[in-house]
Amino acid sequence: MYSFTSRVRYSETDETGNLSLRNLMNYLQDCCLFQSEALGVGPDDLRKRHRLWLLSGWQVVIDRYPRMFEKITVATIPYEFSGCLGWRNVTVSDENDICIVRANSPWVYVNTDTGRPAQPDETEKSAYGLEERIPMDYAPRKIRLPENMTAGAPVPVIQEFIDTNHHVNNAQYVDIAVNIMEEDMRTSAAPDSPAKSPSESFKASKLFIREVRVEYKKQAILGDILYPKTCLQDGWYYVAFTDSDGHIYAAVAIRL
Repeated sequence: MYSFTSRVRYSETDETGNLSLRNLMNYLQDCCLFQSEALGVGPDDLRKRHRLWLLSGWQVVIDRYPRMFEKITVATIPYEFSGCLGWRNVTVSDENDICIVRANSPWVYVNTDTGRPAQPDETEKSAYGLEERIPMDYAPRKIRLPENMTAGAPVPVIQEFIDTNHHVNNAQYVDIAVNIMEEDMRTSAAPDSPAKSPSESFKASKLFIREVRVEYKKQAILGDILYPKTCLQDGWYYVAFTDSDGHIYAAVAIRL
């Protein structure tokens, strides 16, 4: 297990004084990269060997959000290699060593010369030292999107969305999806909206996101346009980001 400690900064919180979901996602991703760097198989080493680990998805289950100025420990456990995939758990614990966030994530090993998945060699795999995966209710890797999703306003990919891999950062998709969901809820709850919309009970809930699932399928780069499609079904709010031809960049599922 690899871990690091931090203190939730004011700049990382939302209007409630909690760590924002976007910054929580960043903590999870950073922990994974910190471990790889500490083991000597980080981004710079991979770049020299024309290799790259691409995040393929997230399942994040949240018992509570860390508060402003709270001290937290973020830890990661690599637990499986399967072909081109590597699997990790990431957790966030409070000062009393109580786990408050549990996450699971698959990563795809890519040959950057060909752009195709590859298999990590035994030396790299052995550097991580696999451990037992943590107890949690594991969801499928793939997100099954509902039918008859509603098209939303296009979202241009701007410079601030882009990371060092020159595509939209993974946490950005979640942040945009949450903004779309919140706007949808506000619009539907307006005084002149129909009396009983199908999502009435969903909108009446306190906006506490308890679980997020993400599936990354295609890289969006600067200048691309994200075309979101949304649907509320069985207590989950789904957002699919597609290109103009309907090919999916990323799918996000949010549970309150």
